[in-house]
Amino acid sequence: MEKGTKSPRAERCGDCHRDIYAEWKDSPHASSFINSAFREETNEYQFTFCIGCHAPETIFTNEKIAPRSVNREEGVNCNTCHLNDCKLSGPTPAHGPHPIAEKNPFFRTSELCGKCHISTFLAWQKSDTAEGRKTCQDCHMPAIKRKLIQDDPWQKIYPKRDGKQHLFSSLAMFHGNENLLKLSFIQVTRSEGKIKGVLELENTDIPHSVPTGDYGYREVIVTTELLDKTGQIIDLKKESLFIELKTALPYKGKKCIPFCFGWNENSSVIKATVIRTSFHKDRNILLSETIHKL
Repeated sequence: MEKGTKSPRAERCGDCHRDIYAEWKDSPHASSFINSAFREETNEYQFTFCIGCHAPETIFTNEKIAPRSVNREEGVNCNTCHLNDCKLSGPTPAHGPHPIAEKNPFFRTSELCGKCHISTFLAWQKSDTAEGRKTCQDCHMPAIKRKLIQDDPWQKIYPKRDGKQHLFSSLAMFHGNENLLKLSFIQVTRSEGKIKGVLELENTDIPHSVPTGDYGYREVIVTTELLDKTGQIIDLKKESLFIELKTALPYKGKKCIPFCFGWNENSSVIKATVIRTSFHKDRNILLSETIHKL
């Protein structure tokens, strides 16, 4: 398995690994180089320092990660994480038509992700989650039991095995773990035509800050809304969390956000949401929500 111009494209890997390829294709890793935010923030790729992690050749190096010379539009592709010394490697033993390295325990560690996500990895290291061995993959690559390949005729003789979905998504970690980021209304009162209270936001079990990351646009928006009986917004308050402004919510941290709305007879509920947004506000991920009935 060769690097450079002879290195296979991700879709070639997808000929056999169809399910994994389909997951990766819709993931943030696949669009890490071509998404509009990265293009704008690097002035159309003029800041070359960033390309090493947005279109990496391979993470298996003790040096600075080098950018690929070809197929950069694939972002963080299959070769980035699986091509090691001209062999394809993974966490389990396997046989295939290409050179395969023996199973590598490195794939089950947060250190793999920390090759690029440096500050997030360092925050994880300091958390008690690290001692319990809950890794990045446990949250962002949900466990699944399936066949590694879906290509005939080989998939007919290939057994199912424990693996990981290649979603690399912030949303994936909340499936079945809705209380990772907890929202609570406290001290809600109504008097003198006003509804007053405090929204408490707590990072109960996300082992890094919210938001997190080293570079780029990282914003989390906390919105408190007063809704009428039909669900229409009467009034709202927004507060943004940024690492640069030191307002990000750390692991096990709490943040109290006071609110005050005018009361009228149509007031029905107060709703709070936490959303991870993008540079253009066109990609929003709902992290948590709650309501308080009046």
